[in-house]
Amino acid sequence: MIRAGWKSHAAYMFFLCIALATAVLSACDDSSSADADEPTASLQSSSSSKAKSSSSKELYPDTFKPNDKEYPYANIPRIVIYTENQQKIKDRETEIPAKLQIWGKKKAESEILDLTIRGRGNSSWGMPKKSYKIEFAKKQSMLGMPKDKDWALIANYADKTLMRNFIAYRLSAALGAYYAPRCEFAELYLNGEYLGVYLLTETIKISENRVNIPKNDYSYIVEVDGRYNKNEQVVFSDVITENGTGIAFRVHDPKNATDNVLDTVQDHIQNFENFFKTIQVGKDNSVDEWIDVDESIKHYWVQELSKNTDARFYTSVYFSWVKGEIIKMGPVWDFDLAFGNHGTEKNNAIEDWFLRVLWYEYLFQDSVYREYAKKMWNEKSHLFASVLDTIDYVSVKLKKSTQNNFKRWNVLGISEGCLHQSFDSYEDAVDDLKIWISKRIQWIDSQY
Repeated sequence: MIRAGWKSHAAYMFFLCIALATAVLSACDDSSSADADEPTASLQSSSSSKAKSSSSKELYPDTFKPNDKEYPYANIPRIVIYTENQQKIKDRETEIPAKLQIWGKKKAESEILDLTIRGRGNSSWGMPKKSYKIEFAKKQSMLGMPKDKDWALIANYADKTLMRNFIAYRLSAALGAYYAPRCEFAELYLNGEYLGVYLLTETIKISENRVNIPKNDYSYIVEVDGRYNKNEQVVFSDVITENGTGIAFRVHDPKNATDNVLDTVQDHIQNFENFFKTIQVGKDNSVDEWIDVDESIKHYWVQELSKNTDARFYTSVYFSWVKGEIIKMGPVWDFDLAFGNHGTEKNNAIEDWFLRVLWYEYLFQDSVYREYAKKMWNEKSHLFASVLDTIDYVSVKLKKSTQNNFKRWNVLGISEGCLHQSFDSYEDAVDDLKIWISKRIQWIDSQY
């Protein structure tokens, strides 16, 4: 199991006074040039109204207004970020000081906000259009979403519709999941460079407006993560895999957990998997004493409908658990390669049950669980069908911005590497997604 983890004299004072006087005069000169429609870095952040110093002027530009000559305003917000001294974001670990401002068509829609930025993602970090993790100095409401410090800017480079994550999160919310990540579309400018359409998304964390559980040593957010790094908090269970390695469970919360805290969640997972081995097929095995059945089936149907390969207990499968309570599956996460966008014919096929492996294989052996899943599919059929309406809504919303995005990233007609399908137009990509989902719904309907 891996564990984390002055000299004081007259001459000096004379020169100091001269230096201070010079700095004050410089600051006064800088602050007099601010324009009401183009807020400058002299605004600093929501937590500071002081004029920008001469040293700050060197770190950031005078205005954050995006240059939209080549990429015109496209009816969605524009997020403008400048890193300190316009440093490049080279990795997923180094947090670089930066400032951010949201722009509409002609004017800023926020103050200039202080934050840090770094890269994010696993395989997606190796793609040309990269995703980023941002953390504000103070909690901020972004694009109408509840205040928080932590956000993700998702590139969706491998998804030519740019909307697979959006529709999955919206479906999860529509089904009534206890938490589904909120997200909104925006165009991103980084250090003056246009980077395309992004999905600004809430990150998964313990918070009143996110995973709302007590924040203590025995409240956990866990991810099945076969792509974990050695410096992360990971525990294992080989009870049902019996392959000498087992399933890797990455513990996101609590942070900096002690061995005892990690042992507690590992023991609970292993006990749960031992319970699976006692399940009698076709009988009521009281699985609700271990797992929230309603939440796990909502989670299951989003993953099953989309045939999300990662969700086959490989990575991005999240659940929360509070000691003394039952496991809650979710929130759902990461669908850029789902909904028929995988690199293999088997995973893209309309037919077949896809998620009934490992935990779900055992859960579906229970008669009550199996019937509840069938009941939810039939009773919520209008919500699953509404995904098609969501696609229509998003395609209209993104009509102009996708022209910018695919001008910047000319990949619609390319099929190689992570780009698994080629299309003549954005509209063709959207139509392909709708057809796949329609047929997938029909196949599942045919099973019930």
